[in-house]
Amino acid sequence: MKSRETQAMIEDVNRIKQWHHDRNLIDGSDDKSQFAKLIQEAGELSDNICKGNDIKDDIGDMIVVLINIAERNDVSITECIKTAWEDIKDRKGMMRDGVFVKQDDLIKEALQIPK
Repeated sequence: MKSRETQAMIEDVNRIKQWHHDRNLIDGSDDKSQFAKLIQEAGELSDNICKGNDIKDDIGDMIVVLINIAERNDVSITECIKTAWEDIKDRKGMMRDGVFVKQDDLIKEALQIPK
């Protein structure tokens, strides 16, 4: 059985999808325009992180745009998350200056192989 939080998220995602359709943001827009919107929202997130402000709305706005892009490409957010998890779950590497660097990139760097 799904948790209440999971069920609430599913309902929210479905409401957001419908919101996009109701405002013609699926058929009336395109991935390029929505990606530009995503970058705009990322800028707002960056600004609020730097200022120490609350970032919930910024993260939410980015998720809303990602749902739009997924919906237009007939891909579910769940599929995207599962695919990302499969890609990262066994990944090895190390933290460098607050950023995770993949082991493969560390090896290439050590061998001086261009990326």
